[in-house]
Amino acid sequence: MKKIVFVYAFLLAGNVYAQNASPQAAAPAPTTTAPILELEPLIITAPRLKLPPNAVLDPQINANLLRLLQLPNLRPNSQEQLDPSLTNLANLTTLDGYNLQTRYTQLGFLLTEGLAGTKDMTLQNSLQTIIQTGTNVQLQALALDALAYTHDPQFIPLFQSALQNTNVTVRFTAMEALYIMANGKPDSNISSIIYTAAQVDSSLAVTLYASHLAWELGNTFGRETLLQHYQDTDWFTRAFTTHYLGEMGHNDVFSLIQPQLYTETNPSVQAELCWALLKMEKYRKP
Repeated sequence: MKKIVFVYAFLLAGNVYAQNASPQAAAPAPTTTAPILELEPLIITAPRLKLPPNAVLDPQINANLLRLLQLPNLRPNSQEQLDPSLTNLANLTTLDGYNLQTRYTQLGFLLTEGLAGTKDMTLQNSLQTIIQTGTNVQLQALALDALAYTHDPQFIPLFQSALQNTNVTVRFTAMEALYIMANGKPDSNISSIIYTAAQVDSSLAVTLYASHLAWELGNTFGRETLLQHYQDTDWFTRAFTTHYLGEMGHNDVFSLIQPQLYTETNPSVQAELCWALLKMEKYRKP
């Protein structure tokens, strides 16, 4: 299953980046410390995909999921955030703790799990309506991912349309949905759609994320886009780029980014450099 990498961190940092910086005039790297422990990503398990094709679901399952889609907010409000259980979760820093925080502070994640891959026409129609006419970007994002797990090509035009959305969260998830549609296999059509959209996106963070996806699906132009930014003056851009270079890079990438380890001052980027070099250690020349 597609691993959800940086999604929640991205949506926060990416919005801040879009508001306060541009690729041409990025702010100086901050000197404040940032979390340097990278945790393994969350995984959408899509339990529907593990059921037999002729399985008959309890109708209350889909009915309840459909009802939850009507909720006005998928995150705890200010009063609910005072719940002692949520306060305790917020203090957890282990992998399981991080996953629990997300599951119980982001209802959208749980709904995506329950809806992912649905073949129910009522649910599919509701999800399409949310994507096309909805105003809640959290709901639009979960609807995109949920339909992507059907791996049904009929939804590709819907995802392409979402790439034009004015909200960065929706565009980001549309990129991810297209990647999920490819099911981890090289796909020249989908990689071309993703890469083309990435080149005109107003958010550099979306461009970098999409370039990585396109590269993973076989479009090497995505690699070239990432290599243009691993020395960017903005720390978030360097960290984001380094992470994806580490995921996909080989010996040439190892030799390019290794010198950065001795000059980088931002702790988050330092951690990403270490992670990336460890991933590519097998390519290091003796």
